[in-house]
Amino acid sequence: MSEAVRVVVLGTGRMGSAIAELLLELGYSDATEPLEKLRAFRDSGFYLRLDEAGRQRLDTLMPAIVTLAGSESEPVDALTGALMIIESIGRRSAYFALLNENPEALKRLVNLCAKSGFLVQQVATHPLLLDELLDPRIFLDAPSRESFAEDLEARLSAIPIDDAELRRDALRNFQQAAVFRVAVADLSGTLPLMKVSDRLTDIAELVLGGALDLAWFEMAERHGKPCFRVDGEDCVAQFIIVAYGKLGGLELGYGSDLDIVFLHDSAGERQQTDGDKTLDNATFFIRLAQRVIHILTMSTSSGGLYEVDTRLRPNGKSGLLVSGIAAFERYQQEEAWTWEHQALLRGRAVAGDAALCDRFEDVRTSILTGHAHWDTLRDDVVDMRLKMRGELSEETPTMFDLKQGEGGVTDIEFMVQYLVLNEARNDAELVFYSDNIRQLEALAKAGILSADEAENLAEVYRNYRRRIHRLSLAGHPAVTPRVEVEDLPDVVRASWNRVFG
Repeated sequence: MSEAVRVVVLGTGRMGSAIAELLLELGYSDATEPLEKLRAFRDSGFYLRLDEAGRQRLDTLMPAIVTLAGSESEPVDALTGALMIIESIGRRSAYFALLNENPEALKRLVNLCAKSGFLVQQVATHPLLLDELLDPRIFLDAPSRESFAEDLEARLSAIPIDDAELRRDALRNFQQAAVFRVAVADLSGTLPLMKVSDRLTDIAELVLGGALDLAWFEMAERHGKPCFRVDGEDCVAQFIIVAYGKLGGLELGYGSDLDIVFLHDSAGERQQTDGDKTLDNATFFIRLAQRVIHILTMSTSSGGLYEVDTRLRPNGKSGLLVSGIAAFERYQQEEAWTWEHQALLRGRAVAGDAALCDRFEDVRTSILTGHAHWDTLRDDVVDMRLKMRGELSEETPTMFDLKQGEGGVTDIEFMVQYLVLNEARNDAELVFYSDNIRQLEALAKAGILSADEAENLAEVYRNYRRRIHRLSLAGHPAVTPRVEVEDLPDVVRASWNRVFG
């Protein structure tokens, strides 16, 4: 087989039935497509531009790739992904030697190519991730927040605090490697669904903390610390990042945006920095937030860290990028719409000063238990859900949209948010947690939902999320044949009709 594949790759000899038969023997159900892909690869500019050493290494590697791909459940996907990664490596032929010298790492790579279009794209974009495959424990050990925190600390401690470019690279390399490890653990079954989201959330929180530390250092170096005076006492103003959406709800997925809001506690008199290049505090914090966003989204050859959405701040896109926490509280009390209170249910302070994080939690609880629009709450929630479904759902008579379809994830979330907001004035414990599953548990504990109904909804929710994760790993949208979800949407519809009548 090795010689046959070399014939295909090098373009010498005849690509006849003998080669097709060998491919079939290896496990390919039809030799036509893999042969076409290998021909195209052989004729590509990438292959033709390789130097002699690189071509020799690749010619040694290709038979093993084709053979390993044939043993996978989806051999063409495995071959396609492996070829994409090989081409992305470009002229760094040392990686070809690395894979030739580490057959187990190559086997792990081809296996991932068969299972996950998402991981193929990750490795193709970030070839340094190939180094992760050298460690067999990546398939055996479930990563933890502690291990990620130690990894990030080790990367950052090796770089001077004033080397902003290298520290940004360290954050980016950490995030890429950490997400890769989570996805591998997810695929190999060592990390259950809820823990997958927990770890992805941990990674984002650690990156946010690192980005904030770097941005704060850069701003303070130029302008000094932001200070203010209240009741004759001089204070240093503090700053936090609040997570909303999937990040706030501990349900981050692969490729999820970060919904974040920035808050500070500057107040009183003399609100300005104490450095040589003085800034008023409002300007300091706006520039600080802009710097954080730049670090997270800056486009490089290996991409950015995260897409960031700040539209959930007070007054949305027309509002200030950063709000004082007192102004934030007033807005939530007096001007916020019901959908903004729904969003606040999933709010969590995730980076910045610990005392200000605690103050935000107090404000959040006060708003959710004392300032919901109870007289219009039911209609507000139903109207918003129907509008979203009409605009966003991609379901058809035969395909079900797991997120936006009738009886899907968002219906469960809106039901839970309505019930929590409606009842929190009588039971503040309902808003203690920001994630959907524990809010369902709190509703059952309070007797607002029966234990059976809450558990049924939680199980459907987990089922949907498992499917969404798998589709995301494969590089597909969150849409699936209706026959595959059977009566799950009916369970959600029954509860929806009971709750909203």
